[in-house]
Amino acid sequence: MKMKLFKISSLPICAAILALPVAGFGQTSYTVANSVGSFLAASSSLADMNFGSAGTFALAGASAPNGQLDTVLMFDTTAAASQFNSYYGAGNWTITGLTLGLASNFGVQGDPPPNDIFSAINGGSFGIDWLANNSWVAGSGGGMGGTGYPNNTSVSYDDIPNLFANGSDSLGTFTYTPPGNNVYVNYSLPLDGNLVNGAAAGGDVSLFFYAADNQISYLFNNNHFGSNHPDLILYASPVPEPATLALLAAGFAGLLTVTVPNGYRVRPGSLGRSAAFGFCPRVYS
Repeated sequence: MKMKLFKISSLPICAAILALPVAGFGQTSYTVANSVGSFLAASSSLADMNFGSAGTFALAGASAPNGQLDTVLMFDTTAAASQFNSYYGAGNWTITGLTLGLASNFGVQGDPPPNDIFSAINGGSFGIDWLANNSWVAGSGGGMGGTGYPNNTSVSYDDIPNLFANGSDSLGTFTYTPPGNNVYVNYSLPLDGNLVNGAAAGGDVSLFFYAADNQISYLFNNNHFGSNHPDLILYASPVPEPATLALLAAGFAGLLTVTVPNGYRVRPGSLGRSAAFGFCPRVYS
């Protein structure tokens, strides 16, 4: 008997499925380099001082010769969100990765910084917290310090309870190994919900750095230094719109529920090949 091609009505659905974008393709990134912040010195003579224009951030443990040093840093993600909205369409993308890049002109093991506040450079561990509070003031204190909280609004070590007052999330512990001068070290940050939402909203993102052991002595350039400023790299990927997801579901349902009229048969193996390669089955009499 002569073979006769029968066109199945699910063909338009198959074509629509083949036209769908594949999630995860088309990833883009944006490097946020506009940051502000200050290191915070725990020494009793420095705890109320601000170092927002010092040119460096610093980390050291409580047992360091010159006392504990923490750092608070804020990135503005407005331009990143604007780029992703322009490229993918508002609401059609999600952040899939965050990388923090830090560099220093004092990055050699054992290097003695010229400021007595800092200890010689040494490797060790440090932690990072996301802060809900973005209203703190970086201040303009130089390398020897300027007036800070509570004497004005510029952030200082004494201001730390206020930094955490609105909540925080731990982003983990990281290892610092001095890489050499002016060499970036990249740290992959977790996809913490609050961090991701804050970055995707296109506003400020605040991070608090602290020593996680008594060995670390870490300096990294701040935005007032001439080069190699802190970078926050955001990676984004497209997400299907709800209507696209519904169409995809309907298409698969159509492929799985093909009805064959009496007197016709599906060529053996055609449904299997259809599912595997995205083609519609052919039905013959």
